[in-house]
Amino acid sequence: FKSLEPKQATKVRAILKTITSKFPNLELVISWNQPMLKLGDHYIFGISTAKNHILFAPWSQDVLEKFRPKMKDLDVKKKTIGVPNDWDIDEKLLHALVRARIAETK
Repeated sequence: FKSLEPKQATKVRAILKTITSKFPNLELVISWNQPMLKLGDHYIFGISTAKNHILFAPWSQDVLEKFRPKMKDLDVKKKTIGVPNDWDIDEKLLHALVRARIAETK
């Protein structure tokens, strides 16, 4: 987080806290120099940043496609979801994405 602009770092921490407060069994790891949440051997959620936005991914194109209709106001790509640095965190969406990804790993 040291390499991030302070406001962006705060937002990334808030996104991760939103998820880990609901799913405390997820482990925060750094992979490919990015924060990732894992459950056992499975990546569940990843996050990365660029100057003007934050990207996150549920590590599943199936999960991404399932929730695509609910993310019309977000920048949904093939494997990632882009949000502006000042995004109002959608806890329900994040929790649903993580819940769906965890279900896939079982």
